Amino acid sequence: MQTEGHGTSAGVGSGLQINNFINTSGVPAPRPAADQPAVAADRPSPVWNLRTRDPNFAGRGSELAELRARLSSGGAAAVQAVHGLGGVGKTQLALEYAYRHRADYDVVWWISAEQSGAIGEQFSALGIALGVLDAQVDSVIAQSKVKEYLRRRDRWLLIFDNAEEPDALRLWLPDGAGHVLVTSRNTSWGQLARTLQLDVLPRVEAVELLTLRLARISATEAGQLAEDLGGLPLALAQAASYLAEFGMSVTDYRQVLREETLAVLGEGQPAGYPHSLAAAATLSITALSGKDPAALAVLHLCAFLAPEPVPTDLVVTIARHADLQLGVLVPLAQIIDKPLQRQRAISAVGASGLARVELGKITVHRLVQAIVRDQIDPAVAAELRVRIEAALGTVDPGNPRDTATWAQWSTILPHLLAADPARTDNPDLRLRARDAIVYLLCRGDSRPAQQLAENLYQEWKKRHGPDHVDTLRAATELVWAYRDLGQLDRLRPLIDDTLTRQINILGRDHPDTLRTASDLAVVHDELGNYQRSREIDEDVYARRVRVLGKDHPDTLNSAAKLVDALGDAGQPDQALEVADDVYRRLVRVLGEDHPDTLTFAVNLASTLGRLREYDRALVIADDAYRRFVQVLGDNHPNTLSAAMNLSSVLVDVGEFRRAFELAEDVYRRRLRVLGEEHPDTLRGMLNLAHAMVLRGQLMSARRLAESAHTKMRANLGGQHPDTKRARRTLDQITTAMGGRRSTGKARRRR
Repeated sequence: MQTEGHGTSAGVGSGLQINNFINTSGVPAPRPAADQPAVAADRPSPVWNLRTRDPNFAGRGSELAELRARLSSGGAAAVQAVHGLGGVGKTQLALEYAYRHRADYDVVWWISAEQSGAIGEQFSALGIALGVLDAQVDSVIAQSKVKEYLRRRDRWLLIFDNAEEPDALRLWLPDGAGHVLVTSRNTSWGQLARTLQLDVLPRVEAVELLTLRLARISATEAGQLAEDLGGLPLALAQAASYLAEFGMSVTDYRQVLREETLAVLGEGQPAGYPHSLAAAATLSITALSGKDPAALAVLHLCAFLAPEPVPTDLVVTIARHADLQLGVLVPLAQIIDKPLQRQRAISAVGASGLARVELGKITVHRLVQAIVRDQIDPAVAAELRVRIEAALGTVDPGNPRDTATWAQWSTILPHLLAADPARTDNPDLRLRARDAIVYLLCRGDSRPAQQLAENLYQEWKKRHGPDHVDTLRAATELVWAYRDLGQLDRLRPLIDDTLTRQINILGRDHPDTLRTASDLAVVHDELGNYQRSREIDEDVYARRVRVLGKDHPDTLNSAAKLVDALGDAGQPDQALEVADDVYRRLVRVLGEDHPDTLTFAVNLASTLGRLREYDRALVIADDAYRRFVQVLGDNHPNTLSAAMNLSSVLVDVGEFRRAFELAEDVYRRRLRVLGEEHPDTLRGMLNLAHAMVLRGQLMSARRLAESAHTKMRANLGGQHPDTKRARRTLDQITTAMGGRRSTGKARRRR
């Protein structure tokens, strides 16, 4: 459907910036055909100059409701400014709002406000439509007459589209009880209006927009395309237009989008959009280049980072690494240590509609990034990537095992990955990437950690060789990921190969070698080879004491593992003798809320349970679980291990109801987080089956124990201790004698 103009003079002064060509989405309100209503309630207002609404408008229900509530509240809230990235849908949101509430207004007038000098002519047109002017007059008279007319009335709505500066608009705003709606790329409307930031479409609404415009597209294809386009409404509408016109498959379109982003974003012309996303963005980039070269440098820099918030500090770090011979960054490098000028440059990127600027952060949409990158000379782009890699290599959020550093790791991680550390020649960036794997593993994100570690290991092995220190380090983190995911079949050959290479290249006493050896002990423990596990742990502990000292975190971890091994070997009294000393040192070195300290506390509670010191075990287990929830959250694997341990202790003290509730919660969370085949999930099943026995739910307990035994036998083998324990539990349930439960021992990190 071809769309109409805004009205007699609405097109005057409308520029070609990206924000003028936005198509948003939301759930369409019922509307008559061709916007020519027959009923009075939906008839165009007596004074009205809006173009035809988008027949495929989808989503934005909450934003429309919020606008209505704010405008209807009166007072200062009657002036609303909607701001956001170019292409995010501000104009179409305002248009849809006016149509949905047209029956509430006698006057609805659209004013293209990008060029403030053209507002007077549009006010004159409004004055003529209102009958307060006989003909076109100068802007001063038009402003006075129209504002005086509106001041005495209430049922009116003025829409100032794509306004740039609040001060330029201030004199045109009427007083009175009517409503004013402003759309703008600028965020600085706080002193003149209440503001609503419009973001990209959520996945569900983006899919809805595509399926409305493309009848043949499946929900799966729509979801994939929406992800590729980052939920940007203009890009979604443009893609739908192109696919409908040329009949290309979604698969082919997505491939072209990846390989020739700028070219494909220049194709497709949805009705009512005078320019493609590529053309509109290019106009904004060109304007920014002429207005503020330093701002353009900020945009160039952000184009090679992730489409996630970029901290201003990171912009500063990278700019300081810029050689003044790298032309694209020269304007920024010259002002980077001048905070006021630097912030003006960053704000200018936001005002251009090419980025969203918030407190201390700047975000550039992935499609805008691609357009910017495509316009940079390849040689310059390659040099810029090198500078960014060097700068990122210097950004150290801190020890990834320390929860206090996780907030900064979360911020920097997307940009580290965007720099493609698997293929970098910068050793510092490779080190940061390896630390990033540790961060993900400690946070409990084992699957993405495994994917990153696998990518780094395979690529570094190919580029640097299997014996390179970075390759071996990536292998040790991949071992950890496999272990946490319960993939013992993939883990064993990798750990054997890695440890052999480390012994040959680094020596038996190198910290990396000892870390891998400690992992091998964990593997033997998982396989039920407790004696071999203990022998390795004793050797690693002795070497760490000699090489690192007794209070090094790695040494303390080894000491803690030995305490666990003594307990598993049926020597709880001996374990308890050294446990108190280890715990005091862990608290002193790492702090009482450090995950390693809490893990030891969980295992200490198990040891106390074996010695029948149930009251002390309950206090320690309860406190450790509570702290794990606070530090790592409800669903972290360590938290779930602590919860299962606490469930076992609660059984010991006779609190069967709470023990059952906790065991059931742990099992369901592990099932969701780790999957039904993971060894920890199967242990949780067995623990829950035992809790069911204590509640008299023998049939349910038997079904659960049978399932656990079957899966353990298939995954671990019939001779594994866990499989045997499941078999015994089954036999005990059958005779209604109760069963031995899993202790829920927490896993010690290296």
